[in-house]
Parts: sequence; structure tokens; C-alpha cells
Amino acid sequence: MNKHTVSRLVLFTLAGLLGAVSAAAQTGPYQFFAVAPCRVVDTRNPNSTNGGPIFNAGTQRDFAIRGNCGVPTSAKAVSLNVTITGATQGSFLTLWPSGGARPVVSTINFTFSDPALANGAIVGLSTSASDLSVYNSSGNVHVILDVTGYFQ
Repeated sequence: MNKHTVSRLVLFTLAGLLGAVSAAAQTGPYQFFAVAPCRVVDTRNPNSTNGGPIFNAGTQRDFAIRGNCGVPTSAKAVSLNVTITGATQGSFLTLWPSGGARPVVSTINFTFSDPALANGAIVGLSTSASDLSVYNSSGNVHVILDVTGYFQ
């Protein structure tokens, strides 16, 4: 087998795997609907349900996602960008559906020297009035959530 034959074999194998993954994703229980990126939470804004204040150490807040930014009330999960800015200390954020136990994993980790840092996430939504919980472990930090799509 020469290197061109191996390259073609790898490409056909990758194409076959990607095709299988794509077909499997389409047969799941939910469909994904993209929306134009839309800022649903920004703690730099005045105090409100989806605005300020800044997150302090050990703070958990609940946010309303459904009914905002084109996310319907029937949505089961959202795709979003999680951005932090103005961190006073290294920390992490955890996002999860409101009303449940906080998971023991982080959604984004950051240091105080990061002027701003973002990470993409897919997070389920709660069946309660508040859709999404966010927890900050240490220091103070502003949190920005931009919705990019939803599942239903």
C-alpha cells in the first residue's frame, strides 16, 4: 500500500464515521434549532433577573432563559457561550438546570489575569420557573451568557 492509498483509506473511513455520527445525531429525541447569537445574561448590567450584580465567591444565581432570545418555552436545553470578565481571583463556573443538585464539574475555569475568557456549553433547562443555575467558586466575576441555539 502506498501513501496515496493510505490517505484515501483514511479519508473514506473518516467520511464514513462522520456520516454515521451525523445520522445518529439526527435520530435523537430532540432537534437543534440555531438562533442568531443573543445576549441573555450580562451581570455588568443593572441589577435584574438576567443582569447584575457581579457574582461573589460561593454565589449561585438562577436565570430565565426560555422566552428570551428566541428560545421557546418548550425548549429542553440551550447551546450557549459562557464568558467571564473582571475576575478578581482564579475560579470556575458551573452551569446546570435549576432545581437540581449542582454537578461536581466546571463549565469554565479561569484566572484573575484573564481579561475575558469564553467557552461553549450545552446545558439542560429546568422545568421550574428559573431555567438555569450558575455557581461561582471564588472571588468576584462578571458572567455573560450568549444563546446560540436550543433543543426541543
